[in-house]
Amino acid sequence: ALLAAAKRGVRVRLLLDDNNTPGLDDILRLLDSHPRIEVRLFNPFSFRLLRPLGYITDFSRLNRRMHNKSFTVDGVVTLVGGRNIGDAYFGAGEEPLFSDLDVMAIGPVVEDVADDFARYWYCKSVS
Repeated sequence: ALLAAAKRGVRVRLLLDDNNTPGLDDILRLLDSHPRIEVRLFNPFSFRLLRPLGYITDFSRLNRRMHNKSFTVDGVVTLVGGRNIGDAYFGAGEEPLFSDLDVMAIGPVVEDVADDFARYWYCKSVS
């Protein structure tokens, strides 16, 4: 969906906590290579291939997480909530897989959410 949006001319910025991206380096590089998509990682592991070693030796970063979830469109409407990005979280079936709450908002709060995103996007812990 992100790639399809970018192909339609939408500017996409994706900010992920690196703690939750094992095995995604190739797809994130592919997305980031698109001229309309920017991907950044919060608190990235220094050594990509030795990530498990970082869990053992780099205690200072382990609890420094970014778990914010927001989706803002054109500075007009925003969705915030607890839902993760992934097909499994949106599956429809007889038994619910996940239960969560999202809020859609318009008005001045949209700028507040966008400002919060920008604080993380431009912070020194992002690359």
